[in-house]
Amino acid sequence: MQPGKFDLIILILFFIGLQAWWLIPIIKRNNKMNERGKDIREEIKQLERIFKK
Repeated sequence: MQPGKFDLIILILFFIGLQAWWLIPIIKRNNKMNERGKDIREEIKQLERIFKK
């Protein structure tokens, strides 16, 4: 291996790890909000059906 190549690989892995550290919680929170939104839409549809009658 060329000198410095190992350091560069470690630096890249460290950078990717830091990015994942703050991106993964945001993605998980977004998925939870989307699921909650689907549930709310279902409830709205049910209420609309009930009050149309």
